[in-house]
Formats: sequence, C-alpha cells, structure tokens
Amino acid sequence: MSGIQRSERALLVVLAAIQFTNIVDFMIMMPMGDILKKELSIGPQEYGFLVSSYGIAAFATAFAGVFYLDNLDRRKALLTAYFGFMIGTLSSAILPNTESDSLNYALFILTRVITGLTGGLLGGLVMSIIGDAIPLERRGRAMGIVTMAFSLAAILGMPIALTLVDVFDNNWHVPFYGVTLLAVPIWIMAWKRIPPMREHMKSKASYDRTAAIRLAFTSREQRNALLFTVLLVLGQFTVISFMTPYYINNVGLAQHDIKWIYLVGGAATVVSGFFIGRMVDKVGRFRVFTIAALLSIIPVLVITHLPVVPLYVVLAIAAFFFVLVSGRMIPANTIATTVVNPQQRAGFMSLNSAMMSLASGSSGIISGAIITQVDENAPLMNFEYVGYLAAASTLFSLLIVRVLKRIAKEKETSL
Repeated sequence: MSGIQRSERALLVVLAAIQFTNIVDFMIMMPMGDILKKELSIGPQEYGFLVSSYGIAAFATAFAGVFYLDNLDRRKALLTAYFGFMIGTLSSAILPNTESDSLNYALFILTRVITGLTGGLLGGLVMSIIGDAIPLERRGRAMGIVTMAFSLAAILGMPIALTLVDVFDNNWHVPFYGVTLLAVPIWIMAWKRIPPMREHMKSKASYDRTAAIRLAFTSREQRNALLFTVLLVLGQFTVISFMTPYYINNVGLAQHDIKWIYLVGGAATVVSGFFIGRMVDKVGRFRVFTIAALLSIIPVLVITHLPVVPLYVVLAIAAFFFVLVSGRMIPANTIATTVVNPQQRAGFMSLNSAMMSLASGSSGIISGAIITQVDENAPLMNFEYVGYLAAASTLFSLLIVRVLKRIAKEKETSL
C-alpha cells in the first residue's frame, strides 16, 4: 500500500473485504454453472436468467439509492446494506431441496433476488466512500487496493468455495454458508473502523431527490460515464457467465479443474493490480485504460473460440484474461469518481452501480439467448458470437473514453 497513508489503510481493507464477499457471492454462481444446470435440470436460457436475477434485483435498489443515498451517512447506509446482504446470502444457504426441480429453481431465484436487492447498494457506497475519503492523487492506488477484492475472490474465495463443493459432493449450498460466516466478522470490523461520513451533507441546504437522474440525462460527462460502465460490464460478463460450462462441455475440463483457473487468474491479478494502480496515478487513467482495454480483447476472443486443449493452456489464457479484464476496471473506476462533485457523488455512484448491475444481470440473459445446447452434456454452440459481442462492447467503450478525456481537458482548461 505504498503511497497510501496509514489512516486510510484500515478503511481500504474493510471496504475491500466487503467487496470480496459481495463478489464471491455473485461470482460463485458461474463456476458452479454446470452443477446447477444438472442439479436443477435447466438449459442455457434458464441458467442465464438464474445468474442474472441477482444483477437485475441489484439494479432496482441501486437505482432507488440515487434518490436518497446522498442524504444519508455513508457509514450507516453501508452497514445496513451489508447486513441485508448477509441475510440474503444465508437464505440461499438454507434453501431446501424439494422433489420438484421447478420449485427449487423458483426458490433459488427468489433468494438471489433478496441478496441482489441489498447487495446492489454496496458497490456504489464503497466507491463513494473512497471518493470522499481518498484524495485524487492517491485514488488510483486506493482503487487498485479495493479492486484487488476481485483478485482475492478469484485466488482465495472461488478455489476454497469450489473445493468445499467437491468435498461435500457437489452441494451448491455450501459456498453460501461460507460467505455468510465470513461476512459476520467483516460487518463488525466495518462498524468499528469506518467513521461517520456526513461531510457531503453539510454543503446542501436541501436535497433534490431527482437531481442525480436529471444530471444523468443533461450532463455530457455523466451520460457518457454511465454508457462507458455498461459497455465495460457487457464486455466481460457476457463471456464469464458461460465460461465454466464452455470449459467443461467444449474444452474437456472436469469440474474439479475449474478452481485452478480462478486460483491462477486471481494470483496473476494480485501482482498486476498494484502495478496498474500505480500506473494510473503516474501515467494517467485514460492512457492506462486504453492500453488494458485493447489488450483485453485478445483473451476474450481466444477463450470464446477455444478447442479441446490441456489444462495448462487454459490456465495461461485465463491469467491474461483476468489480469486485463480486472486491470481495465481500475482506471475505469477512477474515471467514474471524477465526473461529479462530492455532493452528488453517492447518488451518481449508486446510479453507476445500478447500471453495472443491470449490465451484469443482462449479460447472462443475452448470452443465454445466443448460446444453444442439445442436452446437458452436449457442447455449447454459438459461444464465439458472445466473444464478438464482448469485443465490440470493449471497442465502443474506447470511443466513449475519448469523449470523457476531452471533457476532462475542457474542465481543467476552464479552472
């Protein structure tokens, strides 16, 4: 955490831990895709909707948060949302196995919706707290530290969760018990370590509950920043949603091989995350994003066209994929925090988080609509078209970031 002040480190560790559990809870659905499709007797379309249910629910509450989060103490809002997230995750853990696959499927979707309704607020609140507490000259490194939650979720959370699934005979309930148990001490740590954060409320005599929405449509930078976010998320989760079923059904890997993909990919991003965060502060957020985004297209297209290959080849490709996909989010998040003033930051970041949730939720549905499968053991068809869509989204985001860069220069010139 070189360059980050000691007083800021404890805060960043807590925020990263919260993001870690939120990411593990959301992402564990994807490496268990083949298990869930077989256990629940569902096809690609139904599985896509199951994965998407969290994101769509998260969009609803994150969008609603636009209207009130800037009127609340950030600390209280975060603690309340995280407590609700724990309840939702526990509901997935204790979900009963009935004799009806359709009932099991419906109940599972319900628990994912409950989790999404509360977890959907966490991303925007975490980014708002960073934006308020960390100066811009150190924000790239701070974003790198919190974004490392993705890496740690991959290198620790996912392999451990998948190992537990293997140990307990493909019982998909077990990871949700694990996340719930881990979240309890993290909530206590957040309650102790995060100070009250009300400074953003003092400079406003009154709060316009529709201001954030109006700004999103009237402000060039906010419109483009939201579109930028949607394109980036579509450019990764359309692929990630069906990556594990493709590896198992098309590439020839076994379920117990999947944990090594996340372990290797996460380890690679742990090393790269700090480097990319420093580069954002030294070289510039726009330049670092452009390089990472262009390079990320390569592993996206390789993965979606991958034939039967040995595990070590998959691991090498996965390492580049995770490094570049997570790496481009570090400068992207830094860019997003700079488009609004502190007084509107939580509202905008909640709206930004809502759009991320909508995009990630839509990704599974979009991919599920493109992909076909004759039966649960047959190869997935049309995954290459998902890769083309992801690459196109990334290229479009590069056009949008050029607009954001031009707007940023205009602001600096006018100061």
